[in-house]
Amino acid sequence: MKTIRQIEATRKTYHKDPTLNTIHRASLLVPEIPNAIAEISFINHFLLKRQYSNVACKITAIDTSGKKLQSKLHRIDKPVVYNFKLTGMVTEPVSNYMIEFFAPDNLFIPFPAVMINHHGKNFINQVHAFNRVLNDVFEDDDINSHQVKEASIDLVVNEDTDTFLLFTTGPLPCKDSLEIEVITPDQSMVKKFDIDLPRFGVKRVEFKKLFDQIQNGTRGIIKAAQPSQFLFYGRMLSGQVKNDGTFSANHTFYDSTTSHEYWDDSSHSQRFYPYFPNLKNTVRLYPILSPSELQIKLNIFDHNGNEIKEYDIDSLSSPSTKFLDANIESLIAQDSIDRTAISTFSVTAMVLSGKMPTRIGHQLVYGNGGLDTSIAVSLFNPNIYNPPNKKSFKWGQIITGNEYNAYVGLVADKAENPDVENHEAKIKFYDDTGFISEESFLIKNRSAKVLEFPKFITSISDHTMNEPKSIWCIVESEKQGLNFFSVTHSKESNHCSGDHGF
Repeated sequence: MKTIRQIEATRKTYHKDPTLNTIHRASLLVPEIPNAIAEISFINHFLLKRQYSNVACKITAIDTSGKKLQSKLHRIDKPVVYNFKLTGMVTEPVSNYMIEFFAPDNLFIPFPAVMINHHGKNFINQVHAFNRVLNDVFEDDDINSHQVKEASIDLVVNEDTDTFLLFTTGPLPCKDSLEIEVITPDQSMVKKFDIDLPRFGVKRVEFKKLFDQIQNGTRGIIKAAQPSQFLFYGRMLSGQVKNDGTFSANHTFYDSTTSHEYWDDSSHSQRFYPYFPNLKNTVRLYPILSPSELQIKLNIFDHNGNEIKEYDIDSLSSPSTKFLDANIESLIAQDSIDRTAISTFSVTAMVLSGKMPTRIGHQLVYGNGGLDTSIAVSLFNPNIYNPPNKKSFKWGQIITGNEYNAYVGLVADKAENPDVENHEAKIKFYDDTGFISEESFLIKNRSAKVLEFPKFITSISDHTMNEPKSIWCIVESEKQGLNFFSVTHSKESNHCSGDHGF
């Protein structure tokens, strides 16, 4: 794990001199998952954001023994959305696909802004790049010098749903074990899951099988200790899977309880999120922060950015056995607040004792009756470095089509920029043919603009989309503080998937 202070130092260095410690390779791994088609999608942000016209993408299929089956090179030089279907690239069984981007210019971040999409009957799952082979031993020094457990895993176990973790090996074989702990207010269950995999292997851990004593309806905190792997940054894919194989998953997040990292002052940490009135809106906070005691508040705001109501959720002590689960609909029901009046909600953490942790990771959960989507996010803090005159340039994926509804929330986040009153937001839409259309919106600070697809895309395009289609948008504003979130759900199953933007 790279600390927030290390990340902040790197950002400051790049803004002073972008030629120092440059990065010319960015990569990710994409697992092949049974009963699902694996694809990747990305907009050419290299060109549209940085004007880099000389970028190459190399896709390598790797078999179940860790051997290379085939590599194919693609030039990334057009202002379009690139979609690559990975499943079926070769006829042999595949364990993982390695995706690598190369450029003579500084890529700045070794993780590319790529979405991994797995889809099957009545579901699609989207998650941004979450694990990769490191670029060299010096990066290994930075990334793997401090090992922590993985967390931010929602536990759901019932008659037709299980929780799973997908473990991946890096460029070397791994014979070790994965230690998984389930913590409830009444007990702690710890199991070791033996790992014996070749390089680039994949193993799925299913909680019903591993914890045979776990009861349906059990709620708790999950932590997983992975074995250390040389030259590999390995987050896990975690989520819920139905008996028919449909799933909704996102990447795991750091358990920082063994990492004592704090801001120099006790400024509140906060973040704003879009409220989707047609969905269930929930925030879940696990006690996985640097040791601390915080008070958590949730505020809701109208379409003009005015506060409607403040809710005192509870205190969060970390580490502990108690997590917080705040459902917006349950909160507003007691005050008879009209859902359509709500534009955004914010989560605020205040120090009760100790210091303010640099990382306050939590889960942003949206649902529509099927599987929920659980998005790993973190609160903003005034101590985060923002260069002078920084503008908003965000982009993200929208999965739409006749079988899916999608919601996009463009949020003007007061926590990231308290001084701006309104954002004059310009939104450009792209697909695999290139630019589709452009729209402009005035978004008041502390509010959000919510767009519904395919209803909205129909008004700006005559595309017909009988299959899941990746539309990407770029969101720009002269002021920083504009952020992007999207959620897609199947009309047939109501399973949801979503993510934040880049």
